[in-house]
Amino acid sequence: MSLKAWLEEYKYDEEAIYHGLMLDLSYYLKQLMLDKGLNKKQLAEKMGVSPAYITKIFSGQNISLKTVAKILSALEVDAGIKIIDREKEEYRVAPNKELLKLVKKGKEDESKTFSIAA
Repeated sequence: MSLKAWLEEYKYDEEAIYHGLMLDLSYYLKQLMLDKGLNKKQLAEKMGVSPAYITKIFSGQNISLKTVAKILSALEVDAGIKIIDREKEEYRVAPNKELLKLVKKGKEDESKTFSIAA
């Protein structure tokens, strides 16, 4: 099965969406931390948690909205959530979403298909 076909098949899969959201969330939180000039240890100190816990958050692990709020508070950021349909609206893409761009591009250029070993 080609990568393009696999991505198309699982693009609306609940688990795939869940993991993509977790990866996006951890990516954007880490970007905010870096924008504020903090490292993981400094953020952990501001939150009153261990640096290992921060590493877990940034690895795409399941985190609650309460934890997200705690991170945003420590970073002194007031944020909101906007849910968009990626097929209808362009947005700043976290690195893990580049594969979906390849699928969209593949629709335009069928000659660029990646295969995966079975």
